[in-house]
Amino acid sequence: MKLPDFIKFPVVLIIVASIAAVALAFLYKATLPAKERIQAEITQSAYKVVMPDAATFEDAKAEVDGATFDYKIAKASDGKVLGYIGEGAAEGYSSKLRIMVGVKKDFTINAIKVLYQKETPGLGDKVNEILSKKTWWTVITGTSPDEAGLRPWFQTQFDGKKMPVKVQKDGGTIDAITGATISSRAVCHAVNEAVADLKQAIQSKK
Repeated sequence: MKLPDFIKFPVVLIIVASIAAVALAFLYKATLPAKERIQAEITQSAYKVVMPDAATFEDAKAEVDGATFDYKIAKASDGKVLGYIGEGAAEGYSSKLRIMVGVKKDFTINAIKVLYQKETPGLGDKVNEILSKKTWWTVITGTSPDEAGLRPWFQTQFDGKKMPVKVQKDGGTIDAITGATISSRAVCHAVNEAVADLKQAIQSKK
């Protein structure tokens, strides 16, 4: 018996959608371990950016403002505590930025690393902009400088600063990205949040 179109089309659509859902679920499950491994590698490399002198990063947690706050204790090879690492987040212009912050024992900012951002291309995404000194001539002649360890210029401004950090328009010392003050402020807010949470977490252990 031939099914009428008003029944056949929905049935075919349901079958196709079901197959697609199963395929997507299988693909997600199959790629999850690789995604988790890549994310772990990114996080580990970020630790070395914000606390490059540390040999180990010890897991720690504390209650901050009624919630569990996870952080890292950065230690030298002899076990001496060098500082702490925490994360903060803030709403930017078009995304929520996640920032990792490494601080010394006195809570001076050692360095920061933007972990996630989806800000406007050419504007807010310059929070990750690296100013290369390479030119066509240096590439052709093989005289290009080694830029393997070069960090984004905007992020290097936080090195050695104390909380609270602010952009210059708000009375601080951070030079905001041209045309992206909201994104620049978001990074400052996230950094301040991370340092404040680290302070509270460490002080709660004393």
